[in-house]
Amino acid sequence: MSLLKKILITGASLLAIISAYSYFSPKPASMVIKQLFKEGVAVPPDDYEKIKAQTMSFDNLNYTSKYEDGQLDIVVPKEQSKPLPTILWVHGGAYVGGDKKDITEYATQVAAKGYAVINMNYELAPSATYPTPLKQMDEVYAYMKKYAQKYNLNLDQLFIAGDSAGAQIAGQYINIQVDADYARKVDLQAAIPANTLRGALLFCGPYDLSALDSLSSNRLISFFMQRAGWAYIGERDWQNSPSTQLASLTDTISKNYIPTFITDGNTGSFEEHGVKLAQILTSYDVPVTRVFYPTSEASLGHEYQFMMDLPQAKQTFNELEQFLKTQTN
Repeated sequence: MSLLKKILITGASLLAIISAYSYFSPKPASMVIKQLFKEGVAVPPDDYEKIKAQTMSFDNLNYTSKYEDGQLDIVVPKEQSKPLPTILWVHGGAYVGGDKKDITEYATQVAAKGYAVINMNYELAPSATYPTPLKQMDEVYAYMKKYAQKYNLNLDQLFIAGDSAGAQIAGQYINIQVDADYARKVDLQAAIPANTLRGALLFCGPYDLSALDSLSSNRLISFFMQRAGWAYIGERDWQNSPSTQLASLTDTISKNYIPTFITDGNTGSFEEHGVKLAQILTSYDVPVTRVFYPTSEASLGHEYQFMMDLPQAKQTFNELEQFLKTQTN
């Protein structure tokens, strides 16, 4: 069942109960969304067990966060001849749900191609608001530096990745690393040398954060996404918050941005955001690999890339592999 259908079915049955409370707080809607993201949407390829056998993982490592949910997983290939190009991945879940385990199957497929993939958890909204995940990414990077030799990480070839809300978080984090003026505006400091960043991997993200609730024309979907924005930014009028404006990459993306791989589905997702961001980056002469599909070819929903029974997801993975190879050569 698609994510949109799950939201509609579950949300309709609960809306009457939570609507009054939700007028005063984003917590009830956030709890519903969190439940919807519990199982993830990934569909492994037919040969997943063979691919998995080529990798090994280190799970639930504590990266010593000041906040909750400070664990990460590291997936690497079993055969390693040199330090591995490294991908730090931020999971999605509308800022209020999701988990690093949702990325495990995809991370395993990527790791089998010769990369170390680090999937991080972060404290979810509304218990933690913006910019907590960005601060936790700093903590993860400090952990990576400390244990780079132990896990054979090449942090001079680092990619930052994210899906859905995680793509917005990852994208904004990169902006902080490459643009000192932007970092000052958001009151955060760069933690990663910009010359070590090889690429951004952005999947199905809301890059105009003020339009987070535009995922669907359906009023119920918009209701839940509006509450998710409220939960993350921490303000009821979050669309007009300075934090939201700074976090909207379509308004703030730096001309110093790094090579970017960007994709999205074409139905019930943020394709318009992705296309616009890709156009802006291209106008800045930033190398961009765009992977979008017309609806005439297939109807592809939010997070389609994880559904490896789809030919388009397989094609996107192939495009991703080529992008990674190009940026590490």
